[in-house]
Amino acid sequence: MNAAISATDRHAYATGFAQALEQDTGLPAWLTSVRRTAFDDFLEQGWPTTKQEDWRFTDVTPITRLPLLPSPAGKPHFSPDRFAADLLGLGGGDARRLLFVDGRYHSGAAKERARPDEVLMAPLSGALAEDTGTLGRVLGHHLRSQNAFVALNTAFMTDGAFIRIPAGFTSDLPIYLVFLAAADGSASFPRTVVWAGGNSHATIVEIHLGADRRSTLSNAVTEILLEPGARIAHHGIQKTSPDGAHVGHLAVTQKAGSVFSGSNLATGGRLVRNDVHVLLAEGGCTCNLDGLYLASGTSHIDNHTTIDHRAPRSTSREVYKGVVGGRGRAVFNGRIVVRPGAQQTDARQTNRNIVLSDGAVVHSKPHLEIFANDVKCSHGATTGRLNPDALFYLRSRGIGEKEAHQLLIRAFMLEGLDCIAQTGLRAELEGVLVKHIEDLASAGGSA
Repeated sequence: MNAAISATDRHAYATGFAQALEQDTGLPAWLTSVRRTAFDDFLEQGWPTTKQEDWRFTDVTPITRLPLLPSPAGKPHFSPDRFAADLLGLGGGDARRLLFVDGRYHSGAAKERARPDEVLMAPLSGALAEDTGTLGRVLGHHLRSQNAFVALNTAFMTDGAFIRIPAGFTSDLPIYLVFLAAADGSASFPRTVVWAGGNSHATIVEIHLGADRRSTLSNAVTEILLEPGARIAHHGIQKTSPDGAHVGHLAVTQKAGSVFSGSNLATGGRLVRNDVHVLLAEGGCTCNLDGLYLASGTSHIDNHTTIDHRAPRSTSREVYKGVVGGRGRAVFNGRIVVRPGAQQTDARQTNRNIVLSDGAVVHSKPHLEIFANDVKCSHGATTGRLNPDALFYLRSRGIGEKEAHQLLIRAFMLEGLDCIAQTGLRAELEGVLVKHIEDLASAGGSA
C-alpha cells in the first residue's frame, strides 16, 4: 500500500511541474505528453511504504517529508571542494566527459551533431530540442518499473545525457557522465539514454556525487538499449554526504547475442537505493552484474536487481558484496526470472556480506522464479564476521589489528573490481575503495 501525497504537497508539486513545463520550451510535443502522464501517475501512486515487499526494509519517509522539486533554471554553480576529489577526477582531464550540476548540463566535450560513424555524446536537452523522432523510439520504452520515483523523474527530467553508439563502432576510451547534487535542500532528476548499435562496443562510467554537508537528493534514471551483438560495460558510482540521498533506476534491454556488463559501487549516504532491471529479450545474450557497497555510521544502502530471461540460450552472472559497520543498514534483493520460452538458460547469483559491529544489519534475499525445465540456475547468500582464524594468522605474524582488518576487507572487496576491463579505471577505483576501507577499518566498524 502506497502513502498518499498530502493536499499541501500535491499543490507544491503541481506548481513546480507547471513551472518546469514553462521553463523547458522548445522540446517536442510528444515529450510534454509523456511528462504529463508521468506526473499524473506519480500523484495517483503516492510514495512507496514499508508495507510493500520491494520496500519492506527501506523507509523513504526521511526524503519525502518535503516536496522534492528541481532547482530553478539557469547556469548551475558548484564548489568542487565540496565533492570527493578522487571520484570527481576519475578518468583525468583528457577523458570524454559530460558534467551535470543539479540535473542540468554544465560543461564537457559534447557533440550536438556527429557523423554517422562517430559516437554522439550530447546533453539530453540539446538532443531533444533537435530530435526528429529518434529519441522518442527509445526514451521511456524500456522501463518496466514505474514506481513514484521513476514517474517523478520522467515528469521533472530537464536534462541528462544521450549517448548514441553507431553500429560496428568500437570506443577505446570510456565515456564519463558526472552528475553533481550541489544545492542544499533541492532535488535533481537526471535522465540518461544510451543506444548501442549492432556489434558496437563501449564503456560508460556514470558518477553521482552529493555535496559534502549538504542535504541533497539525486533521483536518476538510466535506459540502455543494446542492439544485436552490442557489447556495453556500464559502471555506476555513488557517493553522497551523510545527509544526502540517491535513488537510481537502471533499465537495460538486450537483443540477440549482446553482452552487458554492469557494476555498481555505493560508498554511503543517508539513503541510497539502486534498482536494476535487465531484460534479455532475445536469444544468446550474456549479462554480468557486480555490486560493491560500504555502509557505515547510519548509512542505508538498498540494492534491488531483476534479471529477466525471456529467450533461450542466455547466460547471467550476478555477484554483490557488502561491508557494513556502525549502525549501517544494507539490503540486497536479487531476482532472476526464467520465462517459459527461455530454455537452456544458465543463471547464477551470489550475495556475500561482512558485518563489522553489533549494530550493523544486512537483509539479503536472493531468489529465483523458474518457469522452464531445461535450465541451470543457482543462488546463495552469506553474512558473517571477518574470519577469526585469518585474523589470528595475520596478528601472529606481527600485523596490527587495524591493518589485519584492512587486509581481509580489501581481499574481500577488491575482487569485485575484476569485472572492469579498463585497467586504468580499475586502478583508480581500487584506490578509492582502499581509502574507504581504511576509513571503515580505522573506525573499528563503529563509524
